[in-house]
Amino acid sequence: MKNRILLFDTITDGHHPDYLIHVIGFYSGNKDVELYVSTGESFKSQFDERQKTEANPWGNNVTFLGIPTDQLNSIHSKPIYLRSIIEWNLLVETAKEINASQVLLMYFDYYQLGILIGKKAPCAVSAIYFRPNFSENDHGIYPQIKKWMLSKVLNSGQIQNLFCLVHALVPYMEAQKTQTRIVPICDPVKQFEVASPEVAEFRNKFKIPTDKKIFLNFGYLDDRKGMEVFIDACATLAKDELAKICLMLAGPVPEYYKNIIEAKLAQVPALEVIRCYGYLPAREVQISFEISDVVLILYQDFLNMSSVLIRAVMANKPTFATQTGMIGALVSSNNLGLTVDATSVIEVSNELNAIIQHGISYSEDNLKQLAEENSLYSFLSTIDQAIR
Repeated sequence: MKNRILLFDTITDGHHPDYLIHVIGFYSGNKDVELYVSTGESFKSQFDERQKTEANPWGNNVTFLGIPTDQLNSIHSKPIYLRSIIEWNLLVETAKEINASQVLLMYFDYYQLGILIGKKAPCAVSAIYFRPNFSENDHGIYPQIKKWMLSKVLNSGQIQNLFCLVHALVPYMEAQKTQTRIVPICDPVKQFEVASPEVAEFRNKFKIPTDKKIFLNFGYLDDRKGMEVFIDACATLAKDELAKICLMLAGPVPEYYKNIIEAKLAQVPALEVIRCYGYLPAREVQISFEISDVVLILYQDFLNMSSVLIRAVMANKPTFATQTGMIGALVSSNNLGLTVDATSVIEVSNELNAIIQHGISYSEDNLKQLAEENSLYSFLSTIDQAIR
């Protein structure tokens, strides 16, 4: 009997399409698997558009179950606790309709209430936990409630495997006398063979200088990314030091925050800035890392993992990172670059001066090892071995 797997995700922006595409590609064409993809109806057009440049496979064994945009908008307009219940029940009903043998919930983070008081899953359900928004030693009322609810979910019998991106919390979850198997999983990044003409075309397109150190700030550009602190630190540099660096901003940016950043940049007119605002094709994302000298991960009040770090190590680039959370621990313990108090303009400025003058000391061997541990194959094989 074929394994009938349902992939379920109601979000179609950010990292969500990437993860869906990875899993679809892994099972596409597998004669032992019938794959059903239930997500927003806009996903298929995104997939088809990206297929042209990324060669993503969509085999005859893959069936798309698009959720109407109006229905999703209605669900997403509701408070998160209601969304949790409605979306979980939608997952259960969809699994029943197709007689699924396995469900992979692509984003577990806010489903706990729905799992506890919603409908009973008709088959085994596995889920990916991206950002547990608590730490083991949090004793505030909300973290305590979250931990209590998670413990109940892990003992509910509803979730068979929980794939956790925050490895540091795996022992804590395993200690909850859980019926659920807790599986540490990597944050995958797909790599492409990029030819020299493509790199040259990218450099020309965005007018990337060749005589300066390129500091890359990549991803969804909002107030978490530490751009304001970095720009303020640049404002303290001597003119000859400032002339040696270039800031590259690559990724979507909300309009309100774009105005804040542009106002900041206007105060440091001598700083050269490359603006790659908006969505970049996957190959251009990889190129932006390959041409950079230092990758910025100066996250503010952020304790979890980031795919930016994985992209940096895969491009063999050092990071200038926050000293807190999982990012700070990985960078420091593995000598992947330099960590700093990312909230302090003075400290960022001092370390930035040191980087300009002396560069960053880092271990290329450790970069290579971490890249291998976070390969796309590692991510997909971990899921496959657990759910089949």
